[in-house]
Amino acid sequence: MTTTQKLGAGLLLTGLLLASSAHAQTQRDLTEIGMDLYQRANAPDALARMRKDLVNAPEAYLISVDQPGTLVLLDKRQVRVPALKYNVALRLLEVRDSTGSHVWPPGSLDGFYLGRGSEARHFRSKMVRNGSTRLDFAEVLTQSDNSPLVLALQHSYHHEDAQLDPILHTETRPEHTEIGQTVLAGTDLVAKEPLRAVLLTQKNVTQLFGSRASEVAAWAAKQSLSYTDLGQVLRMVEYYNQLSFKQP
Repeated sequence: MTTTQKLGAGLLLTGLLLASSAHAQTQRDLTEIGMDLYQRANAPDALARMRKDLVNAPEAYLISVDQPGTLVLLDKRQVRVPALKYNVALRLLEVRDSTGSHVWPPGSLDGFYLGRGSEARHFRSKMVRNGSTRLDFAEVLTQSDNSPLVLALQHSYHHEDAQLDPILHTETRPEHTEIGQTVLAGTDLVAKEPLRAVLLTQKNVTQLFGSRASEVAAWAAKQSLSYTDLGQVLRMVEYYNQLSFKQP
């Protein structure tokens, strides 16, 4: 990106992200934090430190080709962009538009939609506890942004170098790279409460429903739903959320 492009991108993005004077102070603070994260991620020294082998490697991306999409800013405004890709290895959303190319780290956006229409995949900046606790882009599967129970996926990049025979120096196992998924669960109703990894078993899933576990279990049994199938567990979670919205 040229200096002129960077300046143009900065001016445009500043205009998009800065809250109006009518916004609450907390919203202005969030916007300032998001802009700070964006600016640090796009600083020349930060871009120079990015691992070059992961910048353009197809296997580092959730989808290796550009997709149309939508940025969801921290004040919930939405901005359509013609091309974006999510680099799972670097945990950066890469965006190309009329201002040039730039990257967005978790926390600089409320989230983004990868793709358009009903097939778009929804990602949000979320605290995730999976071994350690960190801010990440989680793919949210539940419909509402304010769900009592959230079901999501954390995408993780895994790489294993090729293994060589110590004597013959021949390859005994080829290099292996993959993007894995961890199922996450949590709530939107408690600020800064992290999503936590959950293994899909009947015991673990049932515990998510708390005092309504028996109601959800009875409904799931009538529907012949499996506790180990992600799509069917999502149906249980949405049913639980419907109960929670209807009954205080």
